[in-house]
Amino acid sequence: MGPRTRTPSDEVAGSLVEAAVRVIEADGTDALTVRRVAAEAGVSPQGVYNHFHGKQGVVEAVFVRGFDALSAAFAELPREDPREAIVVAAHRYRELAREHPGFYTVMFDRAVPDFAPSEDALAHAGAAFGGLRELVVAAMDAGVLAPGDAVSVAQQLWSALHGAVSLELRGIGFVEDLDAQFDALVASLLRGVAR
Repeated sequence: MGPRTRTPSDEVAGSLVEAAVRVIEADGTDALTVRRVAAEAGVSPQGVYNHFHGKQGVVEAVFVRGFDALSAAFAELPREDPREAIVVAAHRYRELAREHPGFYTVMFDRAVPDFAPSEDALAHAGAAFGGLRELVVAAMDAGVLAPGDAVSVAQQLWSALHGAVSLELRGIGFVEDLDAQFDALVASLLRGVAR
């Protein structure tokens, strides 16, 4: 059996998700409507209902795609140096947020009224967290991080990274060099959990 190819239906669904992200990034989540997404994608509003059953389904698809992108960013890391893998993961987290603030807003801010991710969508978020947890386990196994509860350490790292990135996206910062500040934050976090 050859590689799976995208069907026209998959392509339309993908273009609707991309259109939703463009709308969010251009004008915020308040501008996200079925009609606007359909127009941005060049399909009829019925196409949104056919593929996603309405606005909430589109938002969930954006949520899932964002966490899948984060999972992929964590999965593609070089693993020879477990400490460096965590550093690179932190930078990829920041890059995803800076390059795709639309995903980030939907993933973490719950900026769309009445949107609550389904259990399936939350499983995608859990998979992304699982990628970070695997990096922590590898660093603990290599003696780079102190032994302990890998879930707790991964949550501490994610919480700190999320806080820093969220502040940066909102333009709240009091240092000139945000890149150097982020590097310093990651170094401090890893010192805090080092062996």
